[in-house]
Amino acid sequence: MRTIGVQLFLFWVTHMAYGQIDWGAYSQSFPDGATDNPATVALMLAIPSANNSFWTTHETCPQLNKLVSDSSFRQVRPADLVARTTFDTARAHFFLHGVRPNNAAAYEFRVLDYPTNRVVVPWHQIEQFTEASLMQQSGLPQMGYLGGFRAPLGHTLIVDVRKANTGQIVATSLIAWVAIRPVITNVYTSDNLDDFLKKLQYPWARETKRHPAEPLTLPSTNTNLILVLNAAIYHKEQVQYELVRNEDVVIPWTNNAYDNSFVWLKDYKPGTYQVRLRYTAQPQHVTTYRFVVEPAWYESRGFKIMVGIVVAACLGAIFFLLLYVQQKQKSRQELAKKTKLQLELKAIYAQLNPHFVFNALNSIQGLINKQDIQGANNYLSDFARLLRESLTNSNKDEISIHEELQGLDTYLKLERLRFGFEYQISLADSINPYDGSIPALLLQPLVENAVKHGVSALGDAGRIQVRFDRINDTMLVQISDNGNGFRGDAPTGGFGLKLTRDRINLLTELNREQPIELEIAPPSPTGATLTLRFNHWFA
Repeated sequence: MRTIGVQLFLFWVTHMAYGQIDWGAYSQSFPDGATDNPATVALMLAIPSANNSFWTTHETCPQLNKLVSDSSFRQVRPADLVARTTFDTARAHFFLHGVRPNNAAAYEFRVLDYPTNRVVVPWHQIEQFTEASLMQQSGLPQMGYLGGFRAPLGHTLIVDVRKANTGQIVATSLIAWVAIRPVITNVYTSDNLDDFLKKLQYPWARETKRHPAEPLTLPSTNTNLILVLNAAIYHKEQVQYELVRNEDVVIPWTNNAYDNSFVWLKDYKPGTYQVRLRYTAQPQHVTTYRFVVEPAWYESRGFKIMVGIVVAACLGAIFFLLLYVQQKQKSRQELAKKTKLQLELKAIYAQLNPHFVFNALNSIQGLINKQDIQGANNYLSDFARLLRESLTNSNKDEISIHEELQGLDTYLKLERLRFGFEYQISLADSINPYDGSIPALLLQPLVENAVKHGVSALGDAGRIQVRFDRINDTMLVQISDNGNGFRGDAPTGGFGLKLTRDRINLLTELNREQPIELEIAPPSPTGATLTLRFNHWFA
């Protein structure tokens, strides 16, 4: 590190003894006629020319005007002083024309900062000069070099040169560092692109000012946006821009695409934009311009919402159509199944009626054989009435509990005339016989079974009991006798029990929410008990 430091120091001593600048890259300012005579003593100010074309936007500087118009300031200084603004943060270099090593001791210079009045360089002798070979290339004589200086923006440096023996100031240069930021003076779009191209081709043509308020709203068909700046730009590196869309940077900071005083944006997507502009001379000063590009009608939110609604409606319609077709097909299947079950029930009804008639006729035949003419007549009369009720109810799926009780009572009365047994039908107080219902002809085959296979052989000792009970929403019908009992799965040679089971299965399949169950108690010496459970019957 020490070796590198020594090398840098030697480099500074070797090169800074002379004022080394590329005169072609600098702009010089000096009093009129100062270079006509090599002996004329005059200050020459050199500032980088690349970024100092903004003076056209700042023809005057308040600080310079204040100093130049200050009589006390002008009183001690020559009338042909040089006052200039600069926008480049690089150093400004000062040269003293007419001063060479042989006469340099006769002059001194100092540097002051305004408005702080701080002394940057106190009165100092001139010790550096321009290199003779470089001056030959520039066409200027060898001159004294006072150094390169810079100041913050908003400050002015005052460089004075005086005679060492008299203290009279013979030359003065003022350099003010002025802040600059891009200013948009006109905006062109695709609608007035021809006006812009005409102005570009004929700069002297009258320009139509169009600077709409921000944010500028552009249709989706607009593909050009041109922002004209109030500066004389000659190199595209002088202007940089950044493009932000919907808070995302789509073009990071980049040099302008044209060596002109405008930024031309093309082919942008719909969205909310910010164009950030800056001059490379002062990148800390950024100007933001906002504009909005509307989406095409098929890209708008309303159109997308409408399409979403239409698509959702179509999908919903298809879904409901499929659901409707499926439900209709299911309904047809259910209807066909229900029709089939009803036909099967009717077929069972058709079998139950002949079964009952066959048993009743057998009972009448038995009375006639016993020469019980009166009993046969009574039986036949009750049988006719029972048959009429049976035919009336055969077209009904359900009848009231009251009608069922009457039918059972009539049947058991008829059978008691034949066999002489006793019977009892009871109904729980919690059951309303007129509101409740029961499938037609469902209990009669079971009661017939109790008569035929239970008490027919017992005569007066036979007992049959039919009881209706209610447990919550379930109705229980219990049919019991004091016969010999039987097994539910044992063959009896009759059709009543089998037909009743088939019918219960069909009824349950038709209405699964109210299933019917038939329970046959195990064989007992005291008789047989059958229980019908009507689940959720009062729900």
